[in-house]
Amino acid sequence: MKIDEFKTEVKDGKLYVYVEVAHCDHLRGIPKEFYKTGNVKKALDEKNIKYGSCIKESLIKNWRHATRKGEWIFEIPVDKPAEPVIIEEEKSVKPRRTRRTRSSTTKVSTEE
Repeated sequence: MKIDEFKTEVKDGKLYVYVEVAHCDHLRGIPKEFYKTGNVKKALDEKNIKYGSCIKESLIKNWRHATRKGEWIFEIPVDKPAEPVIIEEEKSVKPRRTRRTRSSTTKVSTEE
C-alpha cells in the first residue's frame, strides 16, 4: 500500500498515529486497498515504537477522498519495576450437595 503520510505524536500519555494513503488510480497502478489497525501495529513494530492497547481505531479505504485519512490512538505502556508478587489462594470448601433419588420412574402394579 502506498502511504503518503505516517505521523506519530505523543500527547497526554497517549500515542497518536495519523495515516494518509494514496488515492486509488488504476492508470498509475494503485489498486483499491484498505488499511486497518493491524497494518498500523505492523508499521509501528517496524519503526520500533512501543504501544499498548488501542483506544481509537479507524478504517482507511483509498477509493474515496473522504476515507483516505485516519487516526489511531494507543496507550503508552508504563514500565513498572519487577517486584515479586506472591498471591496466596484460599481454597473454599463447599459442602457437597447430595442428589435426590427417585424410587422409580415406572409404575409398579401390585396385584393380589
